[in-house]
Amino acid sequence: MEGLSEAINSRDILQHRSQTGRYPEFIETNMNSETFLQEILGMVNDFCRGLDDQPPAYSYIPLRTDEERIRVMKSRLFNELRAADLFGTWLKTTPEFEVKAAMAESAHEEMEHADLLSKRIRELGSDPFDYRPLPAQVAMFNAIEGLSDTCQRVAGFSLAGEAVATYLTQKSLQAESVPEWIKQPYRRITEDEEGHGSMPQVILKRYATTDERQEAARRAVAMRLVLFREYLSSLDRWAMGKDRW
Repeated sequence: MEGLSEAINSRDILQHRSQTGRYPEFIETNMNSETFLQEILGMVNDFCRGLDDQPPAYSYIPLRTDEERIRVMKSRLFNELRAADLFGTWLKTTPEFEVKAAMAESAHEEMEHADLLSKRIRELGSDPFDYRPLPAQVAMFNAIEGLSDTCQRVAGFSLAGEAVATYLTQKSLQAESVPEWIKQPYRRITEDEEGHGSMPQVILKRYATTDERQEAARRAVAMRLVLFREYLSSLDRWAMGKDRW
């Protein structure tokens, strides 16, 4: 938004789009990356706030038995493993060096998180790897894997997905209904996530600078949130014994 008055800020622009369904004429074809970033962060924040009244099973908050909690932990373990797979798969087709390096580091970190959760599940006398992923969960990761552009991948997976997961994990750490044996590994996971939580934003500011890349990334975020909601709903039903999955 170079050359615009400082009096015109990103909140004004996003409010205009919310009310009219379009951007102000002076930025319709030239939205800068900072304004774009605030828009997609707003999408994610709205999604997270929509979960406050009824926290999903993913957060462990509504669960009442260890059997239910172990089910959710197994599902989240699968997410860690699948995330590592995705980062590794994308390395070959990611041209930006710093993004490639971040993905390689993230793949390693996801495996460390998977190790923490698998050990905790074993300590409770269960098999960490007998989990059959929910159909909605499979669909979510398969759709994400098909994203071909760096900005799509970073926006839909690293920014939107990790933001929702972190938001719900923080709620679980603050909830009295969540046992300490669950909170312990997630404290470590949260610390790791905080160490590079701003990286997706840095990447998008640098590379989401054209209308085409911004629109592709925007659609990736919308897709991820739609699929994440269906996964959360499926996990609610399955974890609490209301669905055969």
